[in-house]
Amino acid sequence: MGKRSFGTIRKMRSGRFQACYKVGEEIFYAPDTFETRSTASEWLATVRSSILRHEWINPNISGQRFKDYALAWFKERARDLRPKTRDLYAGLLDALLLPYLGDTPMKELSPLVVKQWRGKLLREFAERSERGDMPTRHSTGANRVAQAYRLLHTIMADAVRDEVVRHNPCVLKGASQVRAIERTPATLEQLDTIAANMPERYAALIHVAAWSGLRFSELAGLRRRDVLLVLSEDNQVCYRLNVDKQTYKIRGKLYEDAAPKTDAGRRAVYLPAHLTDVLTSHMERFTAPNEDAYVFPTAKGTPISNNVVGKCFRNAREIAGRPDLRFHDLRHTGATLAAKAGATTKELMQRMGHSSMHAAMIYQHANEEDDLLLAARMDAMAFGGAKQAQRMK
Repeated sequence: MGKRSFGTIRKMRSGRFQACYKVGEEIFYAPDTFETRSTASEWLATVRSSILRHEWINPNISGQRFKDYALAWFKERARDLRPKTRDLYAGLLDALLLPYLGDTPMKELSPLVVKQWRGKLLREFAERSERGDMPTRHSTGANRVAQAYRLLHTIMADAVRDEVVRHNPCVLKGASQVRAIERTPATLEQLDTIAANMPERYAALIHVAAWSGLRFSELAGLRRRDVLLVLSEDNQVCYRLNVDKQTYKIRGKLYEDAAPKTDAGRRAVYLPAHLTDVLTSHMERFTAPNEDAYVFPTAKGTPISNNVVGKCFRNAREIAGRPDLRFHDLRHTGATLAAKAGATTKELMQRMGHSSMHAAMIYQHANEEDDLLLAARMDAMAFGGAKQAQRMK
């Protein structure tokens, strides 16, 4: 056994040389033996250099399967995740990550492996779309793959910090993002038609959703104490909605988050005065008198769910001639109405509960009619300038 400043080299009976080194209390052996002592020494020098550069990876851990690391990661992180996020991650792991990458050793997850995995998922989703074996929304597959890629990136970033792998293999530019589909907001006539064809207890929900821009879970969480009558700037009576919670169901279990995901989500939203009578009439008929009563309840007084309201909404949108419209697009409609009323980006961020300008901009919508009016205003500026120059002559 030859002793060195770092590691140990031992000549075996076969004449080959075995190298090993110690980190902490754990001893690590070279994966193969060496023909000469010098090659063994070179290998130890390489290992020592990686340790000094803080690039050393524990070979006993890096050899574990992605499945083992990812499941342990999820078990640890699940305690701190919101129910929606936890359910999303579990679904992505079960459907898109573990079946494809589960048996791959962590150290073999390279950028090429990740690129091939993503490409395979995109091809499979495209094939399913062609067969009509998935929702018709164009970005469904791409969005799902982007979500899976973002989750893989997060897991591997923690693996880098845990010194399981040296580099994060998720380096594909743009793979975590999907270009948002341009969606046409509902017109006022379409909103009226949809509301008129909903069950009476959900008619006001359509108007409030469209003019407030609240998320479905925020509407479901509204209680009587959150809805207050106030005077607007022009002395008209209107409602103030205090938004500080989200209520939703996951696999039949009801959740109510006492606080939104971000501080921006906790906000006050004022409804236009023309909805005062609509919401007042709704609450007189369908909202229980106690302060804890849900504003938009089911017939049993429980919070509304996507399944129940969604089915009614899909029937009503067909009658309105908007089979493409999702309930979430009412939020898009609300933001567009606010923008047309002159809301600044900062005002939109506050109203929609966004913490970034980019998120608020997604819901701003410009169409040909807007551009035509813009061109007319620009023409008026030019024509006015010509008149002013004529007067100065």
